[in-house]
Amino acid sequence: MRRPQGAAAAAAGIGVSRLSGLARTALITNILGIGTIGDAFAAAMRIPNFLQNLLGEGALSGAFVPAYSSLADRDERAAGQLAGAIATFLLTVTAAAALISIFLARPLVRLIAWGFVGERYELTVSLVRITVCATAVAVLSAWCLGVLNSHRRFFLSYVAPVLWNATQIAVLVGVLVWGVVGADRATALAWAVVAGAGAQVLVQLRGVMRANPSISLNFRWRERAASGVIRRFGPAVAGRGVLQISAFMDLALASLLSVGAAAAMAAAQTLYLLPLSLIGTSIAAAELTELSRATDPRFVAHRTSDRLCAAVFGISGVVAVYFAAGRPLTDSMFNLAGFRNAIATDDLTLIALVLGAYSLGLGPLVASRLCQNVLFAARDTRTAAKIAAVRLAVSLAIGAALMFPLDRVLVVDGALTGFGDIDLGSADSTWSLIDADVRSDPALPARLGAVGLALGAAVGAWVELGLLRRAVLRRRRVLPSLPSRSDWPNQKLFGGKLLRHLVPAAVAFAVGLPTALVLDGLPAILRVIATVALMAGLLAGCALGLRLDAARAVASQVSRFLPLQRQDRGTPD
Repeated sequence: MRRPQGAAAAAAGIGVSRLSGLARTALITNILGIGTIGDAFAAAMRIPNFLQNLLGEGALSGAFVPAYSSLADRDERAAGQLAGAIATFLLTVTAAAALISIFLARPLVRLIAWGFVGERYELTVSLVRITVCATAVAVLSAWCLGVLNSHRRFFLSYVAPVLWNATQIAVLVGVLVWGVVGADRATALAWAVVAGAGAQVLVQLRGVMRANPSISLNFRWRERAASGVIRRFGPAVAGRGVLQISAFMDLALASLLSVGAAAAMAAAQTLYLLPLSLIGTSIAAAELTELSRATDPRFVAHRTSDRLCAAVFGISGVVAVYFAAGRPLTDSMFNLAGFRNAIATDDLTLIALVLGAYSLGLGPLVASRLCQNVLFAARDTRTAAKIAAVRLAVSLAIGAALMFPLDRVLVVDGALTGFGDIDLGSADSTWSLIDADVRSDPALPARLGAVGLALGAAVGAWVELGLLRRAVLRRRRVLPSLPSRSDWPNQKLFGGKLLRHLVPAAVAFAVGLPTALVLDGLPAILRVIATVALMAGLLAGCALGLRLDAARAVASQVSRFLPLQRQDRGTPD
């Protein structure tokens, strides 16, 4: 059989891994709950996630993949030497960071979770000392991904996280079967994170060595190729660091909100990141490999414009579903389709509202990744880092301004109450912290403070896209493969075709929302199936009617199987 190529292979791998990730998160939320233990585990995962994302895939995409891709085409042995040097560099840095995190777990937790006290604080410290052990292993997994992507072997690198998810799912099922309760559930899950990271790396290493048998570990960090990657690695890490600092600050600010805010944000982010990975990451990963080899700026511009339209078409459909059926979707997922109703109705409403706020920034986030590719392919990692810093400042400013007033809005029996108590002119009643005893009481109603932080992230995403758009359209420096404005179709980022690609999602939402409301009496899982099926049909029909290239490409792929099936049915025995 022909090996799947490019974005399709990446999307297939990401799809499988993200579905397993959804199952994992649903179990975590359902078993640990939206409360003290759930908050502690969400916080404990921040530090290993920070180091993995900081030093792993994101930084490697900007610094390592373009250099390795171009070198692998000319000299496999030299490419293997470069890959080995970068591997030892990453392992050295992450091992040191992990050891420091273990010894300084208490001040680190105090740094990232300002408002955690008592049981939440102590449990987070103990969990951090376990989960951080997975950091160096997880970063090596990102290195494997960089090598495999450079050789256009996308499926294995993106499907490997299934093992990480499966390990945690097995442990979560085990704690239920064996009757493990309380904080011991979170501790067992933390050790599963470590074991799963090891399994994820082992399954990729064989593919890496088959892709380039010349790879060998070495410490030749000063040689030209390796030093160039490490030099560009700094700005790339800075760019990723800004985004990770944003995540840390979100958690730190969430810790000042009511109990359950951090867990609700972590739950919503799982659904929020699913389309970002499935659509944005799959296209961006395939495109970076190809753009890194391109020498014609016009080719870079036209290819990027086409992929931007395709990505926005796909992501807008998902956003329409989240807005039309977000509440039954969160109910179905986190209450396990009604099999284990452990999450309260008001907590589900909070998760759905946070998801809706985050979703406002999905479109610009996907588009930003593709714009970053244009800069990374031209060996420019500094511009994206500077823009990410601006995004951080905007997100934090907006999020901090909104979270305190919204934390005074309660979710009671599915309805919102408390807006009348907000006085924007009064700092004491609106912009100040709620009393610690009230914030830490898990018996009190859910509050909307986390929605404010999610709205801040969405606004920051739009600002980032605006700045990246200006950077890629206005050629600020002479870089061989960086297009100028005249190279882009109609001198526009989307080639003037953006609105046509948004029409199908608008039609699907206009029909999907009333459908979800009419079916309110049905079980949540049935409402989701009916609403999503109708919206998907409308999305596909409108897209084909408008003759959008993305929809026609998907239809073409599907139609390939139909003649074969008809032929098989008509062949006599």
